[in-house]
Amino acid sequence: MTPQERLARINAELAADDQMPSLESLGISSAALAEATASPKKFRLLADGDSWFDYPLGKDILDYLNNFFKHPVTKLAKAGSTLNELVYGPDELFESDPGQGKTRLTLVVQKLRDQPFDAFLFSGGGNDIAGPEFFSFINHAASELPNPNQSVLDGVVEGTFRKAYEDVIEVLLNEAQHLGIRLPIFVHGYDYPWPDGRGAVALGIVGPWFEDTFRKKGFPISEPNDLEQRRAIVAKFIKALNTMLDSLQLKYIGKVFKIDLLGTLPKRTDWANELHPTNPGFAALAWKFNNRLYEVL
Repeated sequence: MTPQERLARINAELAADDQMPSLESLGISSAALAEATASPKKFRLLADGDSWFDYPLGKDILDYLNNFFKHPVTKLAKAGSTLNELVYGPDELFESDPGQGKTRLTLVVQKLRDQPFDAFLFSGGGNDIAGPEFFSFINHAASELPNPNQSVLDGVVEGTFRKAYEDVIEVLLNEAQHLGIRLPIFVHGYDYPWPDGRGAVALGIVGPWFEDTFRKKGFPISEPNDLEQRRAIVAKFIKALNTMLDSLQLKYIGKVFKIDLLGTLPKRTDWANELHPTNPGFAALAWKFNNRLYEVL
């Protein structure tokens, strides 16, 4: 990228801070957007998570909550974070030993002690099933076994994922009680992506996240319905995660709130690649976050 091209991109990003992408195709009118941004009440948000909160190639959910909906956001999120890293791992993703520094969860608690927040936002789980990790979930097409492997999926989502989320929730609720504050915790379960082989080509080193596994397991894209078959398989992961989060919302009623993003981005063109929405797509997701914040807070 030349200096001129980089500057052009910077100018576009700065302009995007003040403009919401057109969302009419997603059923959000300009009048509704104006009403959403007009409220004098803004919420102080603390957020940790993955690339849906920290997308380096465009705007993400937190960018729009901060720059368009004008909620002050303190962001700890880092692209590429797994649940293991968010809950148990060190702040620096390349460090393998938590003893080398503060854990991510320690940083969250430290921020809570430093200043007041109206809510905590958490985004985690996507990187734990995408990329190389995806391989163990999929049975080869020639085996005629169902996909994904249900026992593996249940073990990961209902075992590993649930425990990680519960550990985050329990730590933060206990800290909130110690501080004498109310701290609503907001989580989400992503939306149904299109596993079509597109990576983050601007970086040239990230993704695709599903393509390699699907091709090695006998699911090429050669017929019109092949992509839909792939998408239906990945959708089962997303549904399982959402079901688990729904149960946590019931377990911690009045304390944990799921933001339902399913069906927000139904078209392939709503997605920049296999794992991340376009800027308008992220804006539509932020719209749902904003609405949920006002419902609860």
